[in-house]
Order: sequence, then C-alpha cells, then structure tokens
Amino acid sequence: MLNSVSITAPGFNYKSIGSNTGSKRVNTRIVVRVVLAALLLGAIVQFTLVHPLYQVETPQIMATGHLSTGLVLDPSYYVNGPATSKFRDNLNPSFKYITAFNYGGFTNDYMVWCNMIYLAVISRRIPILGPILPLPIHVGDGANAIEFGEIFDLPRLAEAIQTPILQWSDVKKALYNLPVDYDKDDTVSGGETDFMGCWSLWPTINKKETAPYGSALPWFLNLSIVWTQAPHWIKLINDSNDADFTASLTALAKILLPEGRLQALRAPEARAQVTYDDIPEDISAKIYPDDQLACFDILYWVGVTSKMEWEKHSHPVWELVGTNLHFTQKLEDIASEYLRRLFGISSDSKAEIPPFISVHVRHSDFLDQCGGLKLEDCAAPLSAFARRVKQVQDELATLYGPESPLADVQNVVVTSDERDPTWWAEVHKLGWLGTNEFDEELGTKYGRWYPTIVDAAIQSRGKAFVGTQGSTMSDYAARRVQDWQGGPWKLVRWRSKDADLNFSGDFARRNYTL
Repeated sequence: MLNSVSITAPGFNYKSIGSNTGSKRVNTRIVVRVVLAALLLGAIVQFTLVHPLYQVETPQIMATGHLSTGLVLDPSYYVNGPATSKFRDNLNPSFKYITAFNYGGFTNDYMVWCNMIYLAVISRRIPILGPILPLPIHVGDGANAIEFGEIFDLPRLAEAIQTPILQWSDVKKALYNLPVDYDKDDTVSGGETDFMGCWSLWPTINKKETAPYGSALPWFLNLSIVWTQAPHWIKLINDSNDADFTASLTALAKILLPEGRLQALRAPEARAQVTYDDIPEDISAKIYPDDQLACFDILYWVGVTSKMEWEKHSHPVWELVGTNLHFTQKLEDIASEYLRRLFGISSDSKAEIPPFISVHVRHSDFLDQCGGLKLEDCAAPLSAFARRVKQVQDELATLYGPESPLADVQNVVVTSDERDPTWWAEVHKLGWLGTNEFDEELGTKYGRWYPTIVDAAIQSRGKAFVGTQGSTMSDYAARRVQDWQGGPWKLVRWRSKDADLNFSGDFARRNYTL
C-alpha cells in the first residue's frame, strides 16, 4: 500500500505542538532588484509554460496584465460558490490547488504561507491559505482564529505576483474569526469530515521523527488525513547531517508534476508502516496524496538555495512574495491611530506622524534558550539597544544628508513581549515610547492577536529598525523597513549581557551595498 506513516484525525490536542540602504544608493539598488525580480519571475513563467499545472482544462485562461491577458484574480472564480461543508464540493475541476498546515505563531505562520505561495507560483497552482490559529503559549486560551486576509492585503499581492489567492474560508465552512475551543467536538465547525491524502515532509527532513508535524489546522477544518512520507530527495542538503532539516522548494514542485509524483510514490519511504487511527482501512488504503489539492504537513523548514534563508540576504521567497505582502489598509489605519496617540497628536489634528526609529525587543520565550541563566543575565540590556539605535541614527544622517529631516531622528518606538513594568520604566527613562500601554485596549477592542500584529505594522513604519538577533519577527521587520522605507537596520546579539558589546562586526547576511 502506498499510503503513509500515520493519520491525523479531528481529535487534535494542541498541547502536543510543540543591510544598510538609503536614498543615496536607492536608485541603483532598486534597478538591480527590479532586474533580479524580473529574472526570477521570468524563470517561473518559463517553468509554468513547460509544466502548466495551474490550469487543467481551460488553457485559454492564462496569465494576465504583466505577462499576457485574461487572468482572473477574483478568488470567487476558482470555487463553485460559497463555502461548503465538504471542500471537494467547492473546488473547480478545471484548476489545481495547494495548501499546507500552520506551524504556530504569527510570524511562523506568515513564513509558512509565504513559502506556500512561492511553491504555488512555481508549480502553477492556486494557494489556499489557512487562518492563523491561537495557541495558549502565544495568545492564551479562547482567542479567535484570525484570517490571513484580515492582516495582509491579499488582492494587492495577487496583482503583484499575478497569481489568484484563496483562503480556506472561500472553500470550506469552519469557525473563522471566532474563538477557538480545542476541547469542543469538531462537529461545531459546520463542516463535515473530509478524508484526504497529503505529503509528510517532517519525518523525511528530520530523521528523529516518525510522524507528520503536528498542527491544529486539520482539526479546525475537520480533515482526516492519510499521510504519505516524502522521498529523501526532497531534502535541500541531502547528506547524513540530521541537523540540516530543510526541504527544497524546487524538489517539492517536482513532486507536484506527474513524473515526480510517480517517482515519489515508488520511493521506499512511501511504503512505511501504516497506522489508520479511526479511519477504516478499506478507505485509507485507497487514499494517496491528493493531486487536485496538493497538501503538506509543514512548509516552515524549506528553502530555494540554502537552509534558514530568512536569515540571509539571498531569500527568493521574500523577493517574490514577502516584499509584496503589505498590511491591509484597516491595519495600517489602526497602527496610525495608535501612533498618533503615542505621539500626543489629537484625532482632529492634521499634523503628520513624526519620523521614528522602531525597536523590537524579544524576551519571554527566549528564556528557554538561556541555559539556566536568569533573563537579566541572558537578554541584551537596553544599553545594547541604545548603542544600536545611535548607529542607525548616524547612518540615517549619512545616507540622507544634514539638511534632511531624517538627519536627526530622535523619536524611538519600542515594541516588546516583555510585561515587567520595571523594565518598561527603564525604556521610558531613555526618552523612548512604548506600545505596551495599548495592548489591553487593542486586545479588548479588536481581539487578542491585534497587539502583536499592530506591533508588526508599527515596526515596518520606522525610518530605521533595531531588533533582536534570532527573532523571526525582527528578521521580517528589518526586511520591511529596508524595502518599504529604504532604512538601515541592526540586530542586537544576546545570550549574555555583553554579547552585543563584544561583537564589533555587523550582520553581513543582509547588510550589503550594491
């Protein structure tokens, strides 16, 4: 039987889840990046013309706008109607789709969906994005499942990359944008149980694992999944080093081609011992990885050319997807409202928000990486952030010149998961502002996700950025400031009090000059 190593049934238990640029260089940099982006998109177009999986039966509907004419970006065109109880009833047989399951956490899920969209483009499929589900470690029990399109401007992205984008709320009924109760029976979702086959990457890229990566999303969508283990050749670095657990996005695109699919199903890994849980064997034995709706257990640990690409300047997924994935206007308006209040600008004033430097200090869950040290002995002190703020202030002055308003940016806005009022008092002693004073209000007014996502929007508005090394939220804030504001950035090292002080170099991985 060519099935899987295991089944994920609806009874899910969440407890098991585990650069410096500026205006003086911007013209050359933009030209080079446009050329690189055009080459990347051109290669993708060439690939999809050779392997037209995007469309199954109606080739007359091809790319539009920048590439050709006729592409429909309206999501409703790619489903049969409003969300249905079973997803397959709503998929248009003329198209092929792709989905994946979430990793957990705002930025982590953002990365999964960006990777999936990139894979959708190069495999000529329509991505179906899931909501971001709350986990107790992040936002506590009972928070809402928030749709990705409530945070990010998906129509703008679809236009930029010329690819239609769906959300699961377009396809199947579930309790979207409502509180999630993991103790309730799945039948409250309004959707019926769907059996489907998916590819499992986790036991292939991580030899210490034997089961697919755990996610709450199949439970939320009432999906019972038969997992087929992906073949060993999907690893980006195909050697004996188990620490390099990264899958190749190009290899995953191959799996979605007829010849690659057949090769993968013939691999020894696909014939691993099968467990059926509560799915009858006569049903599960017939379930192979779905071809119309391809699906994967985890698209977090993936790359195009190297592992942990989000930490490197060369990040094709960012260049195609991330830089074009802007926040919704609603979220930008909320961020503006709270920035104006932070700077003491009245709601009826026409005064503009002054330029500022955004700072992200990551603390709470990093304590697990401190090896028994107290947080104050492991986390970087505020003096380290102040030193880095001074550096980007100087860089802004150099980049924009002494006559520019950006030559002397003194306003600093701090975002952090730290809740200790004593620590925040030290922030205010530096003359810096903090978004923490609005967290409770934002959570009550808009939902528990909003303190985090408004922080992300505010971080992206800085004219320069200082973040925390090793935090993916800081990584992507730095990229947004670099691309959207043309600003410099720094990341502060930690794991000892003097880690950043003793590090005189810079993060060459994305600090570059063209």
